[in-house]
Amino acid sequence: MLDPPSATQVLSVSADDGTPLAVYRDGAAHPQSDGATLVLVHGASVTADLWRLHTRHLTGLGFTVLRYDQRAHGRTARGRAPLTVEQLADDLHHILGALAPTGPLVLAGHSLGALVLQELAARHPSLLSRIRGMVLLSSTAHGASVLPGRSPRAMLLATGRSLTSLTCAHAPWAVDRVRRLLPDTHPYALTPRPETGAGGGPPPCRDGVRHTLTADLAALWQALRRYRARRLPVLEQLDRRLLLMAGAEDRHIPAARTAQLADRLPGARLEILPRTTHTLPVRHHALISARIARLATGPHPDVRFPKDPSFPNVPLSEPFH
Repeated sequence: MLDPPSATQVLSVSADDGTPLAVYRDGAAHPQSDGATLVLVHGASVTADLWRLHTRHLTGLGFTVLRYDQRAHGRTARGRAPLTVEQLADDLHHILGALAPTGPLVLAGHSLGALVLQELAARHPSLLSRIRGMVLLSSTAHGASVLPGRSPRAMLLATGRSLTSLTCAHAPWAVDRVRRLLPDTHPYALTPRPETGAGGGPPPCRDGVRHTLTADLAALWQALRRYRARRLPVLEQLDRRLLLMAGAEDRHIPAARTAQLADRLPGARLEILPRTTHTLPVRHHALISARIARLATGPHPDVRFPKDPSFPNVPLSEPFH
């Protein structure tokens, strides 16, 4: 039987440029004696609220969960540092140093959050000895692309993405003027950022970009497009402690990109979930929570996941681009 959920602590950790990073810590009513700290990293355009259901499940099993609003999202401001995957990885390193300086860790990230975890391992390999498991959802070694495939629908989608990104990159002030005129209930409206110290947990995911200037959104998109995984042999050391998951119908980071990353990490396990889009963490929160919990309880080097016939690996329907 799961323990009841605990209250969320809203904390603040200063990044290297002084930006306060909004962090949310959820503890278990009856913590495990040798339990790992679970760290959940959201992707672009949402908030730490992405992990709300996962957190409820995992704290109910006795784990402590840390999640946070990444720079320029939710309650965390843009700051002065560049919006790069490298900077976001250093932000997470500061959080770990402040709130989880010792003990085992299990790290899970989605999309941009997965790239942040890859970069964290590359930049801070001394953490590997503490990492009991890592789950990368919708990850890639080669960044995001406006072209998710070669079908007519994919080509049309790519055209729309290209026009949008060009407008946001070259005339962000004009886009911001329009966003400020939208109703406050609109998901792309531009509204003032909430105070970092406000209680009650992270802002809803739908508010992920409501407080982010268009120029910053364009910078994040460029960071995603230009990302190239570095020092993958460092990540390879995790071996069976590393799990990659992808949605077979993901049009933001196609499953073929995650599969290519898995090919370069032969010890890792890959799961591709059918009929699943980029909303993988939302649609399959129970499965992902179970995978995280399994890694958190070991055995470390030889952890294996039970075969679930409801979620078989499926052939990739489109080639890597």
